[in-house]
Amino acid sequence: MRKWPVLLPLLAVGFYVALSLLIPTILGWWIGNKVHHEVLLPLIGLGIGTIIMIYGVYRMLLPFLQEAGWGEEDSEQVRQPMRAFLNLLLLRRKRNKEG
Repeated sequence: MRKWPVLLPLLAVGFYVALSLLIPTILGWWIGNKVHHEVLLPLIGLGIGTIIMIYGVYRMLLPFLQEAGWGEEDSEQVRQPMRAFLNLLLLRRKRNKEG
């Protein structure tokens, strides 16, 4: 019985993933059948559901990541390559404007 407190958050994440993908896809399929876009609207629903799922799972797992030691040191390591990439883009834009 001691495993249930640990398993309940994981079960909640599993249900969240399933429902956040299924509900927009089924809704897109239903609306698509009404307006004769049987393929396009379910795919749009699946895309919206995927975005909702990624954001929701991130928000649900963030306390566990912070407790495990995922903090500012790791996020700073992630930001450094992005800063270098953005600086490279800005330098190219400046060179294109000058040249």
